[in-house]
Amino acid sequence: MATFYLLPDTSFCQMFGAVICDGERTIVIDGGTMWDAPQLAAFLRERCGGRVDAWFFTHAHHDHIGAFWKIQTEMPDIAVEKIYFHFPATEVLTQCHSWLKEEPEIWRFLGRVADDPRYTVVRRGDVISAGNVSVAVLRTYNPEITDNLINNSSTVYRIQGPKSSVLILGDLGVEGGEEGMELCKAEELAADYTQMAHHGQSGVSRAFYEYVRPKRCIWPTPAWLWDNDKGDGFDTGPWQTVRTREWMDALGVTEHWIEKNGLSEFEI
Repeated sequence: MATFYLLPDTSFCQMFGAVICDGERTIVIDGGTMWDAPQLAAFLRERCGGRVDAWFFTHAHHDHIGAFWKIQTEMPDIAVEKIYFHFPATEVLTQCHSWLKEEPEIWRFLGRVADDPRYTVVRRGDVISAGNVSVAVLRTYNPEITDNLINNSSTVYRIQGPKSSVLILGDLGVEGGEEGMELCKAEELAADYTQMAHHGQSGVSRAFYEYVRPKRCIWPTPAWLWDNDKGDGFDTGPWQTVRTREWMDALGVTEHWIEKNGLSEFEI
C-alpha cells in the first residue's frame, strides 16, 4: 500500500506540495512555498522519519520549490537522498522570471543544486522507482516553447502505486499541454487521479482534459482561487478556476481533492 498526501497551504499564496509514503520509502512532489516549509518538515519528521528518498520537481516557480530551498538551507535534519527535475538553464530563468528581484536567494540556490551529486536531470521515458511506487517521466522542458515559458517548462509525471495512478501536470500551460498530446497517446496520460494544471486555472486547455478524461481531480487550489474571489464574492475575480470546474462537471468528474480543504490523503 502507498498513500498520497495533498498538503494544504499555510499562507495566502497558492502552492503545490504532495508526499507519497509506502511505509518504507518517501517521495515528495514539489513541496510548496518557503512559508510552507515548517509544515512539510514536520510532516516528514512525524510520518516519514525525516527522510526523503526521492524529491521530484515540476518547474521552478517559488510556490513549488520554495519549501525545498528553506528545508535544505535551514533544516539539516531532513535527509534528501535523490533530487529529480529538468529546469531551463539558470540564465534562462533569471532573464524571464518576474519574481527574481523578490527572491534572488532561491535562484542562486538553484544554480548550486544543478551541481549537487544527488541531482538527476529527468528525460521523457525515464522511470524512477522508490519502494512499490514508480514515477514515469512523460514530458519535460522544451526550449522551443517560449510562451508562458516557466509554466510550460513543467515536467509531467505519471505516478504508479500498487492500486492506482496519478498524473502530475505542475503548472503546464496550453502549449505544453498540446505538446503532451502530441508526445503521448491518451492511454499513456490517463490516470486514476489527475492534478489540475496551474492550480486549476489558466493551465492546459479543455481539449487536453477531454483527451485525458480525468476520473478524479487533485486541485492545488486555495479557497480564494477555488471560488475566483478577489474579495467581492464568488466568481468575481480574474481567474478561470470556475470555468475549469465547469469543464470537469461536463466530463462527469464527481470526486475532488482540494488544497483548501486541509490535508487530503488517499491510497494509490
